[in-house]
Amino acid sequence: MASKPKERNIAVDTLRGIACIMLVAYHVIGATPESGLRLQEGLLVDTNTLLVYIRMPLFTFLSGIVYGWRPYTSDWKAFLAGKTRRLIVPMLAVGTTFAIFQVITPGTNADAIEWRYLHLKPVAHFWFLESLFLIFLVILPLEHFGILGKKSGLLLVFLIASIFYIANTGTPWFSISGAFYLFPYFLAGLYCTRFSPHLKYPRTTGYILLALIIIFLLLYGKEYGGPRRSFSALTIGTLSCFTLFLTKMRSEFLAFIGNYSYSIYLFHVFFTAASRITAMSTGIDDIWLLFILGTTLGTAGPILVEVVASRYDITRTLLLGKRPANRK
Repeated sequence: MASKPKERNIAVDTLRGIACIMLVAYHVIGATPESGLRLQEGLLVDTNTLLVYIRMPLFTFLSGIVYGWRPYTSDWKAFLAGKTRRLIVPMLAVGTTFAIFQVITPGTNADAIEWRYLHLKPVAHFWFLESLFLIFLVILPLEHFGILGKKSGLLLVFLIASIFYIANTGTPWFSISGAFYLFPYFLAGLYCTRFSPHLKYPRTTGYILLALIIIFLLLYGKEYGGPRRSFSALTIGTLSCFTLFLTKMRSEFLAFIGNYSYSIYLFHVFFTAASRITAMSTGIDDIWLLFILGTTLGTAGPILVEVVASRYDITRTLLLGKRPANRK
């Protein structure tokens, strides 16, 4: 069973950087023709659609890897308190701020906010935090009884989670459906930490498989990719995460971005929306320029937020979910 690396893992941070850029680009382009750049068709739309099989699966897979470095052991109260601070507090603080900004800012692609159900029904992309918290609630008893400490036990839980995934089980309330969607990928990441596959040429194998997946998505993704919660989507997503893990690709630039992955997830939408609204108000309408500008600011802006917010205890906790600076 792997322990937490003493220094940052460049390979994992590189994958985090890739996941961040895919996520920021996703919201710059827009999930639908009515959001983001409001595109009806084209290369950006097609790419955005195909990356649905990799984007959130990779984020969750990496969460499973990182959890495996510092897993639950015995103090469940401290474990839940830590996850509440790290996930729920920023979800409430940043998510509520985002909902308010959507309402008061002209030019946003805002849906109507049901204030009485705020966070009972997830706000925008903040569903991920609530879903991940639910996963940790399930992980706690599984770890307590040692089920995930054995390869057979972890694979059995993965199989059960996959059945619920494919069955499209869940409800939007409390992001329960999101938890069912993410859980198999989290378990896949945990598997890689605890029972890392031993291949003779892992990196070569990873790059070959990755190339095959890309070719498949380009040629047959639209036809055979299937809905987000389908057997084919689960297969593509899981294989993509495993192959990216096997490549052990290392990039100092991507790793630097990946080091701020949580802040980028939390805050990127503020900067992508602001860049689009500001640029278009000044007469900029070139789609590729808007895309590059939005992706750049959506990545760099949250890094600046973390640098500043980390200096003060109240913002460290409320905005980033970190412990006060004088506590380890």
